Formats: sequence, C-alpha cells, structure tokens
Amino acid sequence: MMIWPELDGVLRAAGSLLITTHVNPDGDCIGSQLALRWYLQSLGKRVYVYDHDPVPPKLAFLRGSESISTQRPAGPFDVLVVLDCSNPDRLGWEGALGMAPAVVNIDHHRDNTNFGTLNIVQPRSATAEILCALFAEGDVAYPPPVAEALYAAILTDTGGFRFSNTTPAVLSICGELAQRGADPARCYERIYASASHAGMRLLAAVWPTLAFHLDGRLCTMELPLRLIGELGATYGDAEGMADLTIMAAEVALGMFIKHTERQTHFSLRSRNSDVDVGRIARRVKGGGHVNAAGCTMDEPIAAALPRMLAIIEQELA
Repeated sequence: MMIWPELDGVLRAAGSLLITTHVNPDGDCIGSQLALRWYLQSLGKRVYVYDHDPVPPKLAFLRGSESISTQRPAGPFDVLVVLDCSNPDRLGWEGALGMAPAVVNIDHHRDNTNFGTLNIVQPRSATAEILCALFAEGDVAYPPPVAEALYAAILTDTGGFRFSNTTPAVLSICGELAQRGADPARCYERIYASASHAGMRLLAAVWPTLAFHLDGRLCTMELPLRLIGELGATYGDAEGMADLTIMAAEVALGMFIKHTERQTHFSLRSRNSDVDVGRIARRVKGGGHVNAAGCTMDEPIAAALPRMLAIIEQELA
C-alpha cells in the first residue's frame, strides 16, 4: 500500500507547518526532524521546528540542528507533524494538538495511540527508517546532509547497530544512506566518541553506583540529576549512559536511574527480545520498545526502586 501520495498531499496543501517531537529528544527525533524540514523547505513551505528540550550537544554536528528552537511558537499552523512520539503527553506541553487543524503522526513505537488525523505508525527500527521508505516511495532525491541526519537517527535508535532491531533491511538502508553522502565514521565519532570534559566527569560519578540484582540478571546505575548542574554538564551528556547497564555478561536487563528528591525516571534496556522492557515500562504508565523503554514514578528513589525491582522480578520469573 502506497502511503506517500496521501502524506505528500497533506504536506503540499499546507502553507505553514510545525514539526515537534518528544521531550529530551534523541538522535531519531533530531535526524527525522531535520530530514522532514529539508523536504518541506524544498517545497517552499514555512516550517517551524520546536522541541521542548534542546538538541543534545553530540547531535549538534548535523547540519540545520541550530534551527531547532526551544521557543514555543504562537501559531496557528496549517499542519502539525509529530515525529517519534507515542502519545501527546510525551510532547511536554499542553495544547500541542491544538496548534493546527491537521495532525500528522509519524512514529515507530508499537504503543502509539494513533492521535493524528493522519497516522503513519510502523514497527521499524526508527522513525527515520519510515521516512527513508516514504522518500523512496516518492522518489525523493535528498542531499548528503539529509542522508547523514537519517543515518545518525537510525544509528542511535539501533544502539550503534547493537540492538536486535538491526535487521538486514536496516543495514541495507544505511548502506544506501552512505552512498547518498552520509559519513558513518564521522557519525560514530561525533555521537559515541566526543564526550565533553564535564560529560566524562559525570560518567565517572555514575560508575561507582553500579549494582547487580536478582542473581546478576539485572544491572543498575544511578544519576542524581543535581550532579548535572554541579559538574557543569548538560542533560545531553547523560544520553546513552543507559546502554552501559547491559555490558556485563549474564545481564538480561539494565536500568539507568535518573532521580530528583521527588521523581525517579527509569531507562530500561535489554540484551535481546527475550526480555520485553517495553512491557515492564507500560506497567507504570511508561512505554517504549522491546529493547529500550522508559517510565517515571513520582516518588523518590528510596520508594520507587524497590517497587520497580519487584515488577522486574515478576517479569524475569
């Protein structure tokens, strides 16, 4: 079934469009936004890209990332495009869906609530992979910076091609993106090997919190969010630290815990499809994928952690 004609018709009929994504945007969010922004601008559209939180420093090398604003727009717009977001609550601002009469929802999360007037929700490795397929349907010839944005998006959402969502089709798409001008070496270096000094100090503070639970099947690490300011780091410096929790052999599930005095956020990771962390997250009103998910409890870590450990123990039983 061809999806591109319907989507392209909606986009071409609009004069002004707003693109947004979930709070604390990751590589898939930023890369997908930049790719779609390029296409819309190539059509002569007025495009505003807004995110609740700033672009992570490691993604600032992507061309056009400086155009993504954290200044909430006044609107109205003809079309709102929501990328890589399973439900409106994750946008981080009330009234988002009222910014435009038409809402295009493009996402790869299986728990997406289909909140758009046009929903393009597919179980792919990344939202960027959906955009690659859509561009292919429309025979859209995009330039190297767009190819690199899409490549970086897929790279990050596959954990550097380590997660089980790294399929032959994904590798083929990324090979094509490299042919179109994406630089795989540069993407890897900038995303995974260019931490700031403050980011390294933050990582050094996190390592001593390493702990194993449930006979070594669960690994946890903790980050009190006050340390980010104290060490002169940014929230983006903590991006990717959750992947450290599944490095040890025999660990089935990892959990990176960011917390304040009143709230605890769990970033969950699993090594393979045997443990579905998305299902765990949904038990506490979170969500995500089989191998990567997240959820938040509005209570301090002393109360939240034992409750989460009990849920995980039930899942691993």
